[in-house]
Amino acid sequence: MIYTLMSLILFLGVFFRFYGLSEIPPGLYPDEAMNGNNALEAITTGDFKWFYPENNGREGLFINIQAISIWIFGNEPWALRAVSALFGALTILGVYLLTKELFKKKYPVSSIQYQGSVTSDLNTKYLILNTEVVALLSSFFLATSYWHINFSRIGFRAIMVPFFATFGLYFLLKGLRTAKTTSLIAAGIFIGLGFHTYIAFRFMPFVIAAPILFSFAKWRREKNQENFPQTTNYKLQIKSCAPCAIALFLFITFIAALPMGYYFLQHPEDFVGRGGQVSIFATEQPLYEFAKSNILTAQMFFWKGDCNWRHNFNCQPELHPLVAIFFAVGSILLIKGFFKRPITYNLEPATLFVWLFFMSLPATLTYEGLPHALRAIGMIPPVMILVGLGAGRVISWILNWLERKKERWPQNFGQIVRIQLELAILFPLILLWIPNVTFKDYFFRWGTHQETYFNFSTDIFHLGQYLNGLPPNTLKYVVVNMNGVEVHGIPMPAQTVMFATDTFREESRLEKNIFYLLPQDISGFQLPVANNRKVVIALLDGNDRKTKAKLEEKFPNMKFKTPGDFVVLQNY
Repeated sequence: MIYTLMSLILFLGVFFRFYGLSEIPPGLYPDEAMNGNNALEAITTGDFKWFYPENNGREGLFINIQAISIWIFGNEPWALRAVSALFGALTILGVYLLTKELFKKKYPVSSIQYQGSVTSDLNTKYLILNTEVVALLSSFFLATSYWHINFSRIGFRAIMVPFFATFGLYFLLKGLRTAKTTSLIAAGIFIGLGFHTYIAFRFMPFVIAAPILFSFAKWRREKNQENFPQTTNYKLQIKSCAPCAIALFLFITFIAALPMGYYFLQHPEDFVGRGGQVSIFATEQPLYEFAKSNILTAQMFFWKGDCNWRHNFNCQPELHPLVAIFFAVGSILLIKGFFKRPITYNLEPATLFVWLFFMSLPATLTYEGLPHALRAIGMIPPVMILVGLGAGRVISWILNWLERKKERWPQNFGQIVRIQLELAILFPLILLWIPNVTFKDYFFRWGTHQETYFNFSTDIFHLGQYLNGLPPNTLKYVVVNMNGVEVHGIPMPAQTVMFATDTFREESRLEKNIFYLLPQDISGFQLPVANNRKVVIALLDGNDRKTKAKLEEKFPNMKFKTPGDFVVLQNY
């Protein structure tokens, strides 16, 4: 039954991430196109890099994987985004496995005493159920999360942060519990490769420190004790060499992360990159900005989310209202756990809270565009695990309450059973309402909205497709009359056209007769002398009246046309 439910959740998650991927999101945002152009260049030249310095710098792992996708499927936007969808779908499985491992009981519940009171038989009865339910619920909420679905369908490397963090922590916790070499090696590989993903992953060392320190402290305290619960897993953890296991994990992590670390040693200016430009420490009041950014980041779960249309739909909260309630319940439960249990058994709350805090820092240490759902993407797994914990506890409360009613009022046994059956039907229906809302919000309300259309540079991508469909001997000039970070002297918005036409490299431009001009180049620009040669001059921004007037004055024999949602000047 458990495997069937998990399979259904995975199917649902895959559906949300791959359905209509060739159409939604529309167009191709220049940051995505930049990745694609680097991938196309790597395929052609064979120069696959650890780090691509253009566009404020990007770690190369994601781009190199995108290159494989482009090599197989061609330079299509969905080929770039399919890599994100794959990592997003696999993260659902990772959250399920991690949640089970995180809340796995390594000893009989009846043998644990919390401040002198033995755990009740009723909680023991539902222990296994709760662990599986929390894991299933956490993966379900991730599978249907608008926040995660959105970034699973955009060609940004940040989607790999939840994937590598989740699987890395899963294998680390499992390795520390069982002392299995294979798990520790897998943990090191996942965590090490995580440093090849996105700048936010650089906070993961603080996260993995929690289980490592807990494991080491527990090993030192109990390795010589005789009075500990006699179960195989627990004995293995206590009697094994915890420092050896930790050392193996750290060594593998170091080896996997070494290429990126070596690159940054050679190019320290690339280590900070975009982060230094928007850091709160670049402001006059960093403490004030930090407090402000924390408040804005916290509120994005409940009241107002990211207002960037590439990141979210119309500033809506990152969590569905029902999911937000479960998140609040799960957070309260975890806080209470610190005060109700001995510190020895606080690994789960420590790991989750450290994870939440440090993965919020990529957003809260900046002052621009807050709340920022993309920079906070590393928070998604712990948030969904807390949501699953909260929802699981609500189910547990209801079950326990009904069981107590059966014991106190046996004459109402039939009525209570009927209520249980009704709740068994009602609760899944309530949960299924969440993917229904997500589907409508993403595919109908957001996917077809005009803001989404232009935020993903759909008109510019259509221009690129138009130019790519023209005969090779037609002279094609693209006036880049939009601002952005310059790549080889050309502003970023042109990357979308370059990807659609595969003209990032100079050799390709000469071969396809596609050239790029800046507005200031128009006055000195002269068309090649050629009788009856067809010429097309395209504008990235067709509403730029000043540039259009310059072109009309410069080429009076050419006419402006609108073959689509873009503007071109041509002589035929």
